[in-house]
Amino acid sequence: MKLETLLTAAWLASTATAIGPATPEQPPRLQGRAEKLSAWRWPNPFTSPKHKKFTPSCAVERTFQASQYLLDDLADKGPGGLLAYRDALKSVFSAREYPGSWDGVDPHGYDRDLLTMPYDEMPLKVREWIEEQERTDGKGKGLFAVYQVPLAGTRVLNTIKVPEEAPVSEEWRARDERRIAIFAPGAVYEVLPLWVAEGSECEESLLDLSKYSAQLVDGGVVAYPVHHSVPKRSKGLRDIEFQVKAQVLKLNEGEDAAADAEEDAQKTEKVEEVEKKAEKGEEKSSEKEEL
Repeated sequence: MKLETLLTAAWLASTATAIGPATPEQPPRLQGRAEKLSAWRWPNPFTSPKHKKFTPSCAVERTFQASQYLLDDLADKGPGGLLAYRDALKSVFSAREYPGSWDGVDPHGYDRDLLTMPYDEMPLKVREWIEEQERTDGKGKGLFAVYQVPLAGTRVLNTIKVPEEAPVSEEWRARDERRIAIFAPGAVYEVLPLWVAEGSECEESLLDLSKYSAQLVDGGVVAYPVHHSVPKRSKGLRDIEFQVKAQVLKLNEGEDAAADAEEDAQKTEKVEEVEKKAEKGEEKSSEKEEL
């Protein structure tokens, strides 16, 4: 289900409708059963039994601070809610499938997770990747929504406009401290090495996303958010932290990873087939709606 449907529901619902019990005048809160995304392609490489065939030539871990909300919170004012961004988020996230919560889980309904981070606290290489996707209509467009932080009592209407030139000017970059990024936890998996690359001993390898995949191969890059905390919602808090771990792999002497690589490639093909079937199903559904 696209996020558009749920965003529209939250957009139309009042706080009481989203949180309170159902009544004849109020529809029930949209709840769903949590399940793994069928096309999820980012298993934890560090818990794979194949990982013992490798010794990392370089490893790096870093911890980041963020805030974690539920889709429910789109009906509430800050600091515990995202009402100021509700209308603007609809136009961005309705264009693509929900990327998943942590570990590729989709809680469905109003229990879907959304993260926020001050834009200037995100690694520069991550920000540059986001901007390049927006600038070129890349595959990652819409995974991260970046907004100007609104004044108290006002709402955001549009994402920031990314300059055509790259790199951007120092003056434009300086305004990152007044910007905020909103994204599903599943979005970070697409570029995890970029989160930890800067200043590491293997910065060049981690910045090369062509080496990054879920496959464990000699010279490849693997990464995973190995830890994330849970917000203390009962106390009105939304703060969390998450830890990203990345490694550049080196195959141990005497090991043969060729068979493993072939098996992983076959799994990747199956995932791609699932994604294509899902896309076709959506197209047919859209056609029926139009009719």
